[in-house]
Amino acid sequence: MATTAPSQPLLTTKVASSENSSSFYDYEDYLDLEAFLLCRKDEVLSFSRVFLPVFYSLVFALGLGGNLLLLVVLLRYVPRRRMTEVYLLNLAISNLLFVVTLPFWVISVAWHWVFGSFLCKAVSILYTINLYSGIFFISCMSLDKYLEIVHAQAHHRLRTRVKRWVLVIVVWAVALAVSIPDMVFVQTHEYPKGVWHCYPDFGGHGTFWKLFLRFQQNILGFLLPLLAMIFFYSRITLVLVRLKPPGRGRALKIAFALVVAFFMLWFPYNLVLFLHSLMDLKVLWDCKASKYLDYALQVTETIAFFHCCLTPVLYAFSVRCFGQYLKASLATVCGRHQAPCPPQTPLSSCCESSNLTGQEEMTSVNDLGERQVEDSPNKEGVGEKETQVAMPQPDENGWDPAQLGIHPSSLQGPH
Repeated sequence: MATTAPSQPLLTTKVASSENSSSFYDYEDYLDLEAFLLCRKDEVLSFSRVFLPVFYSLVFALGLGGNLLLLVVLLRYVPRRRMTEVYLLNLAISNLLFVVTLPFWVISVAWHWVFGSFLCKAVSILYTINLYSGIFFISCMSLDKYLEIVHAQAHHRLRTRVKRWVLVIVVWAVALAVSIPDMVFVQTHEYPKGVWHCYPDFGGHGTFWKLFLRFQQNILGFLLPLLAMIFFYSRITLVLVRLKPPGRGRALKIAFALVVAFFMLWFPYNLVLFLHSLMDLKVLWDCKASKYLDYALQVTETIAFFHCCLTPVLYAFSVRCFGQYLKASLATVCGRHQAPCPPQTPLSSCCESSNLTGQEEMTSVNDLGERQVEDSPNKEGVGEKETQVAMPQPDENGWDPAQLGIHPSSLQGPH
């Protein structure tokens, strides 16, 4: 949880970090009293009281506006949502719940915690749940794309409404489980008298819990999702390169952008957390280096927080017709009555008749999956399968391949 602590320069002082949710970073919590007294960090505290409120406020404004708009578009213009849109909807909700915690930390950093013990624990739990759930839903979207393209037939059996919502519930449940340390340890502390702070109290096991929760962030919140995304999108890339469908170029660029954005936003922060863990283990110790890491923690954390502003945009524009829906939503906000489709025209027909070409749309994931089956050496009835691919039909969940922006004839592969 993003926190501050007593303002005395020689006592434990906490700065917002998403080890926040996973743990907390205290500037001076070492048993070596001599080193403790010699390494003063008044300037770090002064920097945090200016830097963090400004950039937390910026993340709050951008994240709130962008995710609210995304939520409105998904709820109003995409009534029949595929699994990708379901994950995107939950990602938007997660980001909104995450950014609404930031004003609390802004006030806490700039002044002190004035919201009481209940909100201290509640805001910390909310922060942690939505920090991790946002990362998990990004991973789910990558998994969904992978299953649709590389394992289309097996994935087709998973597309029932009940099963996809079970996965969503599992994601939220795991994120809730990760927040258990916040439920147990976070509390308010008064020091000096009349000045309150909100942070976890690990008792005599502070070093163990800080290390455990930092490594949890490193592994569960960064390394595993990154490796999963690299694997999923690498396999997707191989399929796109082999089948060469219209829209391949744009699909590859989007996949590359998603992986790079995740890495650039989260790697610096997780690296700093890891270096702080080495300091707690006494592998590293130098007052000057410690100060630099304190500055780096605040800056890289803020960069990581921008994930709730940027990643929804990247994923949203991988959804077919999202651009049209966004224009209609913005026109409504501006007082202009513009619909994404002509009156009395279904959304699917509107998208199908859009003047956007295949190269301008995200590659058809399910159609590519059908093409994968067609290319299988073990298939039977090749002519019948080609007919099915050329003339795809809606499935039991209402999915219509014609809505995905790639003409069925393009799925027959290069001549």
